[in-house]
Amino acid sequence: MPGLAHRNIGDKAQLFDGSSQKALDAKGTEYSNDAAAEIDANGDSSTFLEEINPGNQVKGRLIFDVPKSTKLTAIELHDSVFSGGVTVALS
Repeated sequence: MPGLAHRNIGDKAQLFDGSSQKALDAKGTEYSNDAAAEIDANGDSSTFLEEINPGNQVKGRLIFDVPKSTKLTAIELHDSVFSGGVTVALS
């Protein structure tokens, strides 16, 4: 299972929080992350309240607990809980 690289391209430190990320199915249903599973899958806390300084990056896996029959079609990524985010299609 590949992980995501989270890079800060800004000019100030940003707090990456896996709980700000959302997975979406074709109907637009939003699924939240599973922080406990992420810590286990990553072997650390790289997706849980990780402060990233400008130019730095962290890598980690985002884990979503969804019903078995669910087909995720997109992920909505946020640089903070207050951002509008960007939606990235999953193929």
